[in-house]
Amino acid sequence: MFARGTAMHSARKGSPNTGSHTSGDKFDRFEKWLRDNGARFDQLEIKVYDDGSSSSRGRGDDSNEEKKDTVTKDDGEESEMRGVHALSHIPPNTLVMTIPRKCLITVEMGQATPIGQAILNSDLDLDAPKHIFLMVYLLWDRKVNGTNSFFYPYYEVLPKTLKNMPIFWSMEELAELNGSYLQQQIADRNQAIAEDYRAICEVAPQMRELATLEEFKWARMCVCSRNFGLQIDGHRTSALVPHADMLNHYRPRETKWTFDEDRQAFTITSLQHIGKGSQIYDSYGQKCNHRFLLNYGFAVEDNRELDGFCPNEVPLELYVSPDDPLLNEKLEFWTRGEINDKNHGPPGRATTRLQSTHAAEPLGVPPLLKRIRVCVSSNENTRLLFSLLRALACNGPELHALASPVSASCGPIVRGDDRSSSNVARSLFGFPELPSSNSVLTGSPMPFGATYHRSCRDIRHPVSLRNERAALRLLLQIVERHLSAYSTTLAEDETDLLDELAYPRFSNKRHAKIQVRGEKEVLHHFARWATTALEVLDVIEEELQEERGSIEVSSTGRVSVVNHEERPSFDFLIQRMEDDAESRDIGHHTIVRYCADVLGSLRREEFKNIRRQRVLQQEQPRARTSSGRIWRSHEPGSSKR
Repeated sequence: MFARGTAMHSARKGSPNTGSHTSGDKFDRFEKWLRDNGARFDQLEIKVYDDGSSSSRGRGDDSNEEKKDTVTKDDGEESEMRGVHALSHIPPNTLVMTIPRKCLITVEMGQATPIGQAILNSDLDLDAPKHIFLMVYLLWDRKVNGTNSFFYPYYEVLPKTLKNMPIFWSMEELAELNGSYLQQQIADRNQAIAEDYRAICEVAPQMRELATLEEFKWARMCVCSRNFGLQIDGHRTSALVPHADMLNHYRPRETKWTFDEDRQAFTITSLQHIGKGSQIYDSYGQKCNHRFLLNYGFAVEDNRELDGFCPNEVPLELYVSPDDPLLNEKLEFWTRGEINDKNHGPPGRATTRLQSTHAAEPLGVPPLLKRIRVCVSSNENTRLLFSLLRALACNGPELHALASPVSASCGPIVRGDDRSSSNVARSLFGFPELPSSNSVLTGSPMPFGATYHRSCRDIRHPVSLRNERAALRLLLQIVERHLSAYSTTLAEDETDLLDELAYPRFSNKRHAKIQVRGEKEVLHHFARWATTALEVLDVIEEELQEERGSIEVSSTGRVSVVNHEERPSFDFLIQRMEDDAESRDIGHHTIVRYCADVLGSLRREEFKNIRRQRVLQQEQPRARTSSGRIWRSHEPGSSKR
């Protein structure tokens, strides 16, 4: 699915007016146009909502529902809040809507216009090409054909303004996002749309006659919030689908949609029972609230899945400190594999999991800033975050071990028993196993070749207890820096959201507050992660000190074990955390698993090292005694003749 929908649950947008429509007969004309052209939606009706009060029909006061057409109605303005309701009970697996292909506006239709052809022939690098061609058709057809357009009844019911979209917010409303990176994303979106408009006007000057920049923005966000990604005739495309684009968002989904090749129509089918009078929803997918807000103009109050997972994210910014004594060495490792790398793009362009930008810095050194989105989960992005933190936390020897490439031509080749012990150490540092001497002699494939270079994204295992502790402290500093950028605390946000007079339901101001609250919840999760893990590391360090101090070696080489007073152990602490996790949220479980598995692995390795040292201490006196006897047997005159 493309950008048509991006929220997770739903939130009721207002009370339905008496009757189906409140805007004259334009909805009657719209429905008649669809039916005359073969559309079927006999069990459905469109309702327009008066205001932001909760609807008394259907699912009730559900804070997990959201609508895309949500604009606070000013005096004298027509409400743009609408939804689709069931006229009768709908069983599961019922075909509730069929919109024939002729009523769809597709990318190909936009490409066939004069402006679309000019864009194709110019090979412009546009921000969202499929969206551009859809909006080109929308603007071109409305202007050229006007009321004679086949799609005119559809154009009549499109929202006249999109004040709920953040790119149209006032400065006062944008100020509610202070501290959030979403402010920058909104500015970037505005800039990208303006650049697309100017670029298209350069190759197709008639665009200026079709639309002003503000009208171009309106069309861009109409398409962004309403289009469906479809496969038609075996070809992936995007389309505006009249009527279907009025379904609001709800999770878990209760309908499914597709383009039916046999019917040559877009169809929506129910997945569960839908009661008479209830609103009928489409799921826009599992998304972070910043995507809902940026692309659809709403934020979901309780953005959680049935299993408790919340996809809300916050971007964390990491960079090499200009004061780092290893600045140059770390910058080389930090940027390895990214600069001039076509797979990552130029600085400032988002990669799959992180974004890199050159950040201005007082000393004139441009450390590469990496921005990575994380949520309350131990997913790939979280693992990447810890990899980057470990790179930043390296001291000299650790950085050398991590950043020095091992190659087939010049890398260390370990022979015999040394290879096994060396691989234990390399595994701890996050490296693959070293090649054996046999692999070189026989010409077998090497794990990595002369051109192999590790990057800071690849440190997926802890480096050392010292490094992991430093990485966690750095994480805590980063979280505190981000939290300090907001003008309110998480507790204040939660209190504000209880005041529906100051923060009316479905208002831009409230949606902004929901967004920043969600970001702070993620930040607080990682702060709790860091502080909890540091406390566990303290316990591990105490245990290791006790283990080291329990070894006493006499002058004769005899080893004895000294007993110390018992303290709460690592195992006891983890067990207590696991018991607590059964009644806590998914975030707590994530922290427990990190402490038990990652820190537990480090702890086991350290204990193994101490025990190896103990064995060596036991063997050294024997070796000295044995060596002394051998030396004396070769003293002059010691041998018998």
